[in-house]
Amino acid sequence: MELRAAAIQLRCVPGDISGNLDRADASLARCRDEGVELAVLPELFNTGYCSRGDYPRIAEDGEGKTLAALRDRSRRWGLWIAAGYAEHHAGHLYNSLAFCGPDGSFHVYRKRHLVFWECTRFRKGREPIIAQTPWGRVGFAICADMIYRRVWSDYRGRIDLAIVGSAWPDFADRRSGRPNWLYGRLGPLAGEIPRIVSHDLDIPFIFANQCGETETRVPLMPRIPDRFAGRSALCDGRRSLPVRAGTEEALVIASLRVTSPSVRGASPCRSTSPSVLADWSSTSAA
Repeated sequence: MELRAAAIQLRCVPGDISGNLDRADASLARCRDEGVELAVLPELFNTGYCSRGDYPRIAEDGEGKTLAALRDRSRRWGLWIAAGYAEHHAGHLYNSLAFCGPDGSFHVYRKRHLVFWECTRFRKGREPIIAQTPWGRVGFAICADMIYRRVWSDYRGRIDLAIVGSAWPDFADRRSGRPNWLYGRLGPLAGEIPRIVSHDLDIPFIFANQCGETETRVPLMPRIPDRFAGRSALCDGRRSLPVRAGTEEALVIASLRVTSPSVRGASPCRSTSPSVLADWSSTSAA
């Protein structure tokens, strides 16, 4: 079955929920006009991704303005929408991804692998989420989740499409372009992991990342005057090359072929640790 999908790559301003919603709404309107059926927004698109963010104050529960706006657009425009947001739930704060359907269906995935400063702000999610759609079963991950073998082992044979919202940094000084001495090799993986997982599992993969300036805060190290890596992508399993953004704001649209497991056959779930991915990126076919 063919799916017209979009990855929305945005500059998300920390703390500016109204402005971020307006920018996202403009992109979603373009999706509607382009005949898109499923659109994906980045991790924490509404609040921005920032180690200094006042998340306890600006996070929302199920009745907040962000989810109200997304559900309204999904219902009115017949558009499935996945979007990252800061969530208050049962007394805890989560880095979450909402999935809204035009039929009123609603799912929330909570990030399971927190990194760096996130560990002191958010509570870990505990389980994968699988949503039923007209195109098949959809599985979700948020940013660093996607480098872990367990994430794709949990989903192997159980999903027909993967969605990832991200705020993946470049791990490089935005002024000089010099990669960080310790983490610099991780930045380019934003463009490689979606392709590798899509190819290995032979399922479409939609990856929406933030873009623009940021500061990367790593414990016991100076802050990195960084930028988000961008490189949002739509990958179509083993059928074609990824359609990918650069490092600026972009709307990436493509038609993806979603097939059942019986059609595509069994696929192994290979390790997705950063070291292995770095090797794959130089040896795997595009």
